[in-house]
Amino acid sequence: MPGSDGVELSGELLERYDRQLRLEGWDQRKLMDSEVIIVGVGAIGCELAKDLTLMGVGKIVLVDNDVIELSNLNRQMLFTDSDIGRPKAEVAAEKLKAMNPWVKIESYYRDVREFDLDFFRDSNVIASCLDNWPTRRWLNSLAVELDKPLVDAAMDGMYANLQIVIPGKTACLECHGEELIPREVQLAECTLRRRKPEDLLKDLRSEGIDLSLETVKRLFDHGIKTIFDIKYSQADILEKLDDDLRRVVVDLQEKLKPKMPALQSIASTIAGIASTEIIKILHGRSLGEILNGLLVYDGFNSRFTVVELERREDCFVCGDYVMEKGVEFRVRLEETVMELKKRIAERFGFPDPELLYKRWRLSDEKKISELGIKSGDMIYVETSRRYMPLPLKIEIEELND
Repeated sequence: MPGSDGVELSGELLERYDRQLRLEGWDQRKLMDSEVIIVGVGAIGCELAKDLTLMGVGKIVLVDNDVIELSNLNRQMLFTDSDIGRPKAEVAAEKLKAMNPWVKIESYYRDVREFDLDFFRDSNVIASCLDNWPTRRWLNSLAVELDKPLVDAAMDGMYANLQIVIPGKTACLECHGEELIPREVQLAECTLRRRKPEDLLKDLRSEGIDLSLETVKRLFDHGIKTIFDIKYSQADILEKLDDDLRRVVVDLQEKLKPKMPALQSIASTIAGIASTEIIKILHGRSLGEILNGLLVYDGFNSRFTVVELERREDCFVCGDYVMEKGVEFRVRLEETVMELKKRIAERFGFPDPELLYKRWRLSDEKKISELGIKSGDMIYVETSRRYMPLPLKIEIEELND
């Protein structure tokens, strides 16, 4: 019982939850015995956490690696002016505890990818309220690995969307990623991150930005190797930079990533639906069927649309065959490991693949013919876009193929 600690549903609690207890099919004990992890405590995350807290979910865990800025206050309703500069997760936890002291709230000012599996094992639902595709991909693969429901919500201006991932039953985020993810993001994801500082220098100049090679090399030292990395550098990354380099990155972000429009009303709309779906998941089937597909809200036209999404058996994250036997991948004996990595990056959208064979991490300059790899062998791909390595079942191409 993650959050209830054996508390009886009587007295004050019966009065607190009186109106929702009147709903046919409602089971407050199920909520009190549940744990929900919310990753991303921005506009949607604040609203979602508030809803679940007021309804009495037993334990809510907040994870966010960013701090509060003045520009957040038009839509992130748990924060006020006095909170500027403080970690979002910690401040949100304080406000939520005041709203409902019967709910256990934990907060972590960290990148969610720093946690191991044990952190997620007791959760009943994982909620993704993130603003970037790389971390959403990682969280999606983790949910599939742990067989945990994932509720993914996002917004852009007057539009918002929601997808529920029930591993093994519904489409995961990767099943239709090629069709649903903006082309700019796809291209950034396909860019192999084993690059030279000169590559980033060239990319910046193509955007009309001129930096010294020395400055770019310093960015590389902190893992900032692409324009995409610059755009989405979070507070925990910026904190590791010295003052001068931090100013450079913030200035680049302003030039490269115009702030997208964001409204509190859109955040509360999609978060309200997401919280309802989470409550339905926690109840089982007593409160109705769970959303299957991609729900899109168009605020301009006051229209909701559900896009049907079929689960792909060949999905390289949730496909049954792939999870059991790996993805079949053709390899040429004469190609180098680096050339193979580039093909893997393009095929799966991994910007930073590292290859493991048996007990070895493969060196870029080695040729496949030097490694003793045979058809039917397994190579594993490590990347920051997946929790678990992707297994590739190798098929060696003959010279006359």
